[in-house]
Amino acid sequence: MNKKFNIQVPKEHYFGKYDDLMRFISYFYQIDLVRKLKPNNVLEVGIGNKTVSNYLKQNGIKVDTCDFNKDLEPNYVADIRELPFKDKSYDVVMACEVLEHIPWKDVERALKELHRISKKHVLISIPYSSTGFELLFKFPLIGRILKRPFLDLFLRIPYFFIGIKFSGEHYWEMGRRNYSKRKIKSLFGKYFKIIKEIRPILNHYHYFFILEKK
Repeated sequence: MNKKFNIQVPKEHYFGKYDDLMRFISYFYQIDLVRKLKPNNVLEVGIGNKTVSNYLKQNGIKVDTCDFNKDLEPNYVADIRELPFKDKSYDVVMACEVLEHIPWKDVERALKELHRISKKHVLISIPYSSTGFELLFKFPLIGRILKRPFLDLFLRIPYFFIGIKFSGEHYWEMGRRNYSKRKIKSLFGKYFKIIKEIRPILNHYHYFFILEKK
């Protein structure tokens, strides 16, 4: 491929301090949500340091990786807006913290590509720009009483009154002015049925959507 890409994030960014507690919470949700879909094969678009793809591979799932930064050594070097795969190539296509790195006018084009190459499911996470208040409670017998390991109380206030200016990485974020959650869901809904939305515990900046092809 001769196309030259504008690399926003250098390879060094994904190592060292990149993997903090919040990042590993996000990794857990990516891995857990993919496993629950029980795919035979997966495409990960935007691979970071390969923590997720390596874990999935070690658990017997066939994973191909795709990124437009060749320094990250993906299986395929390509742009999410123009993916080099045949229609319905993968059971699950995942793009976590990727879409915000392209201009909003190009997001629909990327969604069309994810829709085209997926057999059924697409897993997306995007940043949800907001402030929030969260309390977790864990006490003896909570599992028997509530059928869950802890009680989580959360309040979110999106930054709907604050715009966003491209600073080299994110062109847009859900929750910011002109990028409401309703607007993002409406666009997703043109191509997919939204099966589930997930707010990770203790990491409300990342927000997940499990999508099913229409």
